[in-house]
Amino acid sequence: MVGGAALSTGGGGSGPDYEQFSKIIDPYVEKKVKFNLVDVKSIPEDENIFVNAGVGGGLEREKVEKYLSRFDVNEWIKEMDRIFPLPSWAEIPNEEWRMAPHKRMAELKCKEPFGYMPFEIGPNSYREFLRASDLGISVIDADNAGYRAVPEVSLSTLNVVNAPIAPAIVCTSWGDMMVFEKFLSWQRAEDLIRHVAVTSGGGCAGMLSFSDDWIKKGVVEGTLSLSMKIGKAILKAREVGSDPLEAITKTARGYTLFEGEIAAYTNEGRDSFTWGNVWIKGVDKYKGKTFRVWFKNENQISWINDKPYVTCPDPFTVVDRDTGEGLSNFRATSFTQGRKVAVWGLKAAPAWRTERGLKIYKPKHFGFDIEYKPIEDLV
Repeated sequence: MVGGAALSTGGGGSGPDYEQFSKIIDPYVEKKVKFNLVDVKSIPEDENIFVNAGVGGGLEREKVEKYLSRFDVNEWIKEMDRIFPLPSWAEIPNEEWRMAPHKRMAELKCKEPFGYMPFEIGPNSYREFLRASDLGISVIDADNAGYRAVPEVSLSTLNVVNAPIAPAIVCTSWGDMMVFEKFLSWQRAEDLIRHVAVTSGGGCAGMLSFSDDWIKKGVVEGTLSLSMKIGKAILKAREVGSDPLEAITKTARGYTLFEGEIAAYTNEGRDSFTWGNVWIKGVDKYKGKTFRVWFKNENQISWINDKPYVTCPDPFTVVDRDTGEGLSNFRATSFTQGRKVAVWGLKAAPAWRTERGLKIYKPKHFGFDIEYKPIEDLV
């Protein structure tokens, strides 16, 4: 979780604190559950890999009030019944509902998967191990965002190799289930699923499935192992009092981009995304300079003194200077004014540097008239 947060480019959800994490994990530890992590080459032929691909982010205030209000979803469904009466066959989802996407995909594929693979790397990648262990299956040491988290389903290295995204199962916490049998494109899939998220309180759960040949052709290998190595390096640095930033960049073969103090932070919930900016006032050798980050869920564009600097698809993350904690763009409290931070980054996965990869994922995807330049040429 610690390593995933350092790689997550500010997104991938917000991880739990240590107390919450322990509450989730301790029952598995007490039962001596074994987690099975396997590399891509170990996937047998003709097997399927399931990928949990939920989407979500912030909403406009009127949509929050309409779909979330002050209740949890189940209570809100009951409250809505007063205005929009439920039919006799309505089913309010229970705890078993979280497995609905998996069960429906297994029915469509006529078999259970060989394993799960995370869509992206972030502080919540650990959940894949819990889901997989409950089913007695493996976790694949890979993802299809590449050393980072991404804000859109379409920003996938499987999209780069033209893997089919359909069928896709989408479920909401309201008890709705959709089976998308065909899409025009990955971007069209993103747009349709995003609208479901908007009308479901800002998020929805999805399940994708890919055959072993597509996984072997189109994912980024070893990303979970890398997040573990980074996490261990951060924790070791904290333990012995050494520099966590140096531990991160050395382990990941990354680059220090900036060091300073949080000067300002803004965010806006809209269209099931969280949009915003972070401004960092430079210290030491960066004194007199200002580093700005623009994020759409995850960090996408950076500037130093208003001059474009490192951009997507190269990943970069803001971390606490003293602890190496990766800061979440979804938590305004992470960006307290004056907090000492650093920004580090690394090269994008090779797939993103191909001709098709850069057509899919670059600053112009988000409307910025900025040409992508590789991080190693800028730093």
